[in-house]
Amino acid sequence: MIDKLFSPGSKIELHPIRKGPKKDGEKDRIYISQINQVLGEDKVEILMPIEQGKLILLPVNSMYSVVAFTSNGMFQSDVRIIERYKSGNIYLQVVELVTPIKKYQRREYYRYSCSLPMTTRRLEDAEKERLVWDHDLPGVPGIAIDIGGGGIRFLTEQMYEAGEDIICCVKLESRGELKEIQALGRVLSSKEVTKGNEKKEVRVRFEIISNSTREEIIQFIFEDERRRRKNNSWH
Repeated sequence: MIDKLFSPGSKIELHPIRKGPKKDGEKDRIYISQINQVLGEDKVEILMPIEQGKLILLPVNSMYSVVAFTSNGMFQSDVRIIERYKSGNIYLQVVELVTPIKKYQRREYYRYSCSLPMTTRRLEDAEKERLVWDHDLPGVPGIAIDIGGGGIRFLTEQMYEAGEDIICCVKLESRGELKEIQALGRVLSSKEVTKGNEKKEVRVRFEIISNSTREEIIQFIFEDERRRRKNNSWH
C-alpha cells in the first residue's frame, strides 16, 4: 500500500504540525521535497528540503503533515522525523508514518519564490457577464515574485483594488517547454513597494484555474527546485 501511494520520485509538501495556537501575523511554513525510497511499511526516506539554495534541517522528532502528489491524486499522512544523514552527495531524512495514508483535499498551496515575466489586466464587462475571458487581449507587464497552485504575488505599475477580478498570464518553464499559463484571480491586497515608488506589490488568490494549469505550476516549482538543488554548492 505505502509503496503505491508514497512511491520513489513522488513530490511532497511538508506542513509543520503545531503544538500551540498560531501567533498574530504568523504564517504556516510549507517545505517542498521528494521521496527518495520507501524503507518499509511505515518508513520513508526523503530528500532534505532546501529554500533559496539552503538546506533546511528539520529537527529529529518534529512532526509534519506530508502531502504526496501521485498519478492517482494527492495523499496525506502525519509523520515524525526520525533520522537524517548524507549519502554520497545527497542529504536525506527518514520519516515515520504515524497516521494512515488518506486521500487529500487541498486546503492551501506551497508558495514558491521566483522571478517570472507576466501580464495582468482587468476583466471586461462582457467577460464578466459571460464568465469567460478573451485569452488574446493585451495586459500590463509585471514580474511574479512568488507563485503557488492557489495564488500569486507580483510587482506591477498597475494599481488594483482589493476585491477586483483580474486575468493573470505567467510565462514559466514546465517539462522542458516555455509555457504561458492563465488564471482568473481576485486581488487580496495592493500596496506601494516603497513610498513614492511606481511599483505596486499585488497579492492575488486564484478563483478560476484549470486543473491542468494548476498542475503546470506545481510541476514548474518542483523542476525549478530540483535545478537549484543541482546547482547548489553542497551537491
